[in-house]
Amino acid sequence: MSGSKRPRLLSLKFSLSCAFVSVVILTSILFCVTTFPGIKSFVREGIQERLGDSVGIASLQIDAQSHSSLQERNDENTDVYKKIKKQLQNIRDRGTGVRFVYTLRKNQDGKICFIVDAEENEEDLSHLGDVYNDFTPDMLKAFEKPYQVIVEKEFFEDKWGNWLTSYAPILNEDGSLEAVLAMDISAEKVIAYERQYLLTFIIMGVVVSLIVALISLYISRRISKPLILLENDMAKMQRLELSEDVSVNSRIIEVCSMEMAVNNMKSGLRSFRKYVPAELVNELIVLNKEAVLSAEKQRLSIFFCDIANFTTISESIPPEELAKRMSVYFNGMTKIIHKHGGTIDKYIGDCIMAFWGAPRPCDDHALKASLAAVECRAFVTDLAEKWQAEGLPPFHTRFGINTGEVVVGNIGYEERLNYTVMGDSVNLASRLEGLNKNYGSSIMISEFTYEDVKDNLVVRVLDIARVKGKTVGVKVYEVIDVKDKITDTDKIMWQKFNDAMNVSLEGRVDEAETMLKALSEEFPNEKTIRSVLNELVNSSSQIS
Repeated sequence: MSGSKRPRLLSLKFSLSCAFVSVVILTSILFCVTTFPGIKSFVREGIQERLGDSVGIASLQIDAQSHSSLQERNDENTDVYKKIKKQLQNIRDRGTGVRFVYTLRKNQDGKICFIVDAEENEEDLSHLGDVYNDFTPDMLKAFEKPYQVIVEKEFFEDKWGNWLTSYAPILNEDGSLEAVLAMDISAEKVIAYERQYLLTFIIMGVVVSLIVALISLYISRRISKPLILLENDMAKMQRLELSEDVSVNSRIIEVCSMEMAVNNMKSGLRSFRKYVPAELVNELIVLNKEAVLSAEKQRLSIFFCDIANFTTISESIPPEELAKRMSVYFNGMTKIIHKHGGTIDKYIGDCIMAFWGAPRPCDDHALKASLAAVECRAFVTDLAEKWQAEGLPPFHTRFGINTGEVVVGNIGYEERLNYTVMGDSVNLASRLEGLNKNYGSSIMISEFTYEDVKDNLVVRVLDIARVKGKTVGVKVYEVIDVKDKITDTDKIMWQKFNDAMNVSLEGRVDEAETMLKALSEEFPNEKTIRSVLNELVNSSSQIS
């Protein structure tokens, strides 16, 4: 080997510079040559996709019920027509390049006719009831099931010009088709887009090649230092030590250790997030703040849930099976609570304590906590049915929710902090959870929570409860379900039930009995009404 000529050694900076410049120039040339013919197709598909997205989103803004009231030419003078026309004009003006926006419907003869046209120019305006004769197969598909967004594949020509059109269904609440929203973009506009994209692509390719060639020397010289700095910073992020700046000189071999540092960082942060609220960790990292002893008063919603008869259940199954089932239970409940923006405070045996409104503020924390409880109840019900089918004892969970002022913050000592809540409102939420067993209820909320959720949830009045630590009784309710998921008949039933319960709580027991008897006859299959009525009758007889 002594006679062989040793290859010339090149510096890392020079090698990287040559590599950068060569790769960028060759890639730019090859990319332009190979993709230039496909740019036109790419731009066309992009415009079609954007047009489809625009018409799909726009169709959701049109109220189908209001639109259905437009039947005759004279309806163009109505406020409903003017309102929808204004909506279409806004949609058209916001859509880049959109020329015409209008709605179509089939008349009694099966012909496609205009309903509302956003056009202001009287010469181009189509009036309500005008028949649309220049229809295409894609337009006809828009009126057929399954109703979906359709974009014309090619331009088509009518008396107004050459267009690319998209269609989207306007659906009634029952899923039936009320009308079709159409958007037209001019062929000239699309061609202009294509030319603009092609020109931009060419210019960007040239500019990028020049810029990369100029900065390649600088990048190659500095590449090792950022990599090392990144490695050290990530290693410190693993320990949440984010304040110290590091400047270290090293060789490029450190690139090999970056993957390990990144993985360690992710693992460390994931582990840390399991012990404290994720929102709090993110806030500390973003703001570069250190957690310190601190607390403040805030109005929050507190959530407790507990498994009924858990001790009996735990004694009836092996520990390994219990641990497995609790893992499934906690996993599902925690995901639902996090989904609704809740902060898990702690797990106390089979109990979960959570709160809403901190560390991330939200105005509707009472509603979010209640919706989380409703979804958790449905999850536990499905889980119970599955376990019963397997011959295993089911879980039945009780929930207590209260809204009020609490002390929230980092509580503990300097070396070990716990982000938690304290106060009388927290105690009340815990006691409401336990009170469920006295009323046969599942989700009990206080009157303070009820005031924030009454417009969104259907509830039943339970009682004025005298809880431990309270000198004044607290009116409590059971959450039945979300209003949108309850039939009108059930809404009426629960309203009448609550009227009777309010009369009873006012001391007019005989009147309440009469109201509940009538309600029981009207709804004979509702067990809750019969049960409450029997309790009221028995209570009255004992007093008498």
